Amino acid sequence: MTAENDDTAAIAELMRPMMKRELYVILNRPLVPMAEMRPHLHAHLVYMIELEQSGVLFASGPLSEPGGEMAGEGLTIVRAASLAEAEAIAGRDPFVLAGQREPQVRKWTVNEGRITVSVDISTATAALP
Repeated sequence: MTAENDDTAAIAELMRPMMKRELYVILNRPLVPMAEMRPHLHAHLVYMIELEQSGVLFASGPLSEPGGEMAGEGLTIVRAASLAEAEAIAGRDPFVLAGQREPQVRKWTVNEGRITVSVDISTATAALP
């Protein structure tokens, strides 16, 4: 057995228990300055909350420049049955419908990571520490 075969077997063993959950990442590139997007922000947020409440949205939010300012870029992760379905979800975003953002959709296979949620029952609050 060669070292390459040993490495292949070791990699396969590490990957065997991984989740391998397929989600879709939507990277939104702005086509107009942030100020021009503002009139559609309310509709965009309503759409994102609808996706969240229906169980489609895994996570979403704006991307910031190194100085902290937002320039209209966003990242959204959705649960979808296919790339075509994820593209349809991206295409219904009010920013996209208004021609203000161009989405790029990619399949993302989640293998590693940890999600921790803290729930305080006495105050009915939750946090992502």
